[in-house]
Amino acid sequence: MHRFSQVVALSLSLFLLTAFSLKAQAEQFEQVGDYQIHYNTFTTGFLQPQVAQAYGIVRSRYQAMANISVLKKQADGQYKPVEAIVNGEMSNLVGQTVGLSFRSIREPNAIYQITTFTFTEDEPIRFRLMVRYDPNQPPYELSFINRFYGE
Repeated sequence: MHRFSQVVALSLSLFLLTAFSLKAQAEQFEQVGDYQIHYNTFTTGFLQPQVAQAYGIVRSRYQAMANISVLKKQADGQYKPVEAIVNGEMSNLVGQTVGLSFRSIREPNAIYQITTFTFTEDEPIRFRLMVRYDPNQPPYELSFINRFYGE
């Protein structure tokens, strides 16, 4: 039972970190029909050591994480997490491109697609992601630019 409590605590920590990051970045999301595609990025040094270890994430001042979650509006107006497939790339100002490989983290009330990557401090990074949340629709292209700073 002790191990179960640790997993619940770690899951809650990741959820709270994600929720805090989303709030801190002024609710970065795009509304696409009945779907909300939430996205945030932050350096992995912000993760609690136990959370990073549980999910196999390296904590570093020059490694960052992208977190994508998709919510679908229900008949009662509430939003529910849905499975999504995310892939894409990031590039710098001179056009050097790196592919991003996302993996799923499933929790009782949340589904995340995450990836980690290294960055050069204060360099603008352009993200171009393809988010497939409905197998009957083409993927949605999500693009944004962010800068990262070592802590």
